[in-house]
Amino acid sequence: MTQLLAGGAALVLMAVLWGLGRRPGKVLLRSTDAASVAAINRAQLGVVETVLIQENDASPVESASAEVAADQFRPPSGVSERIALERHLRQAMQQGDPLLRLDAIVEAGVWGHRNALPLLRRGLRDADSRVVEAAAAAIARHRGAMRVPAVQVARPPRNVARMR
Repeated sequence: MTQLLAGGAALVLMAVLWGLGRRPGKVLLRSTDAASVAAINRAQLGVVETVLIQENDASPVESASAEVAADQFRPPSGVSERIALERHLRQAMQQGDPLLRLDAIVEAGVWGHRNALPLLRRGLRDADSRVVEAAAAAIARHRGAMRVPAVQVARPPRNVARMR
């Protein structure tokens, strides 16, 4: 009987402590009036719309410069020219001018060689949104492309069945 009373007392004590230890839930809104939140959202949308309009006004010039770069680009014919082009693109990406970085990304995209992929990936993390967009467009043609597997020239050993 003493054990039953001790168990009951422990249960009552636990229920009291549980009730005292709980915090009241937070109120999400003090009132149901959300007019101030809607006003803030409208103001932010207005800012975003003006930025998009400004970017759309500037985009024909950038696309024209990309077309000019594509017409003037001559892919490297040898290894030394390829190395010189890679060095030139890396140096242009290290410059502080976003237009130089944009030109380097456009040129790397027109080149289309897989050695330009690290440069294009670096362009995806650039601070200028035009550089990021150009890098994403240039890297899109490499997506899904698989490397050609190396052809085995030497024949397998005679006991290849035992090896597997």
